[in-house]
Amino acid sequence: MDEKKIEEILEEIWIERERGEVSSRTLCLSEGENITGLDISEMEKLGYFRQEKEKICLTEKGEERALQIIRGHRLAERLMTDVLAVSPKEMETNACSFEHVIQHELADAICTLLGHPKECPHGRLIPAGACCIKAKPNLESVVSPLSKLLAGSRAKVAYITSTHYPRLDRLASLGILPGAEVILHQTKPSYIIQIGNNQIALDKEILKDIYVRKII
Repeated sequence: MDEKKIEEILEEIWIERERGEVSSRTLCLSEGENITGLDISEMEKLGYFRQEKEKICLTEKGEERALQIIRGHRLAERLMTDVLAVSPKEMETNACSFEHVIQHELADAICTLLGHPKECPHGRLIPAGACCIKAKPNLESVVSPLSKLLAGSRAKVAYITSTHYPRLDRLASLGILPGAEVILHQTKPSYIIQIGNNQIALDKEILKDIYVRKII
């Protein structure tokens, strides 16, 4: 059995477990391909799970690898939705490819970039990684919405998440694009930012869509 199929079976077991108990009778891959009794037997011999009658229980080895696959897939979905604005259909196809190559270090880097998201775009839980545990004492992430910064902060625009195209056009016309440096002058009674020599008043809802890296 190739490594990709092993990972796809582990992913399906994890997803089925989120819905309830996992049975060898109900398992099938996302493409509709059946998981045969031979597949189940081979996976059990490899030490990824054990069977109790028809119920499948992941071993420690299986749990660790399944978590990595699920985490990689759901972080890839978040990255493509929040940063790359990929369509839902392309997002799912690409996430299925990314999950097989995203290792712990890359997953943690993506997670940190996105501010340690809790859920994927479908509302499913993203398993926490080592980076999330380290971040708990200090909740300030590498990238955060501009609306969360304090007055006087300087930052560089990382990406903009809005899918409201007229708003995106307006921000672009103001020079608010990835890589641009901004200064948040005030937050009350309204938000005033400076970009270049221009000072601009923006609604808080718009600032929530502008993700920045703070400049120390």
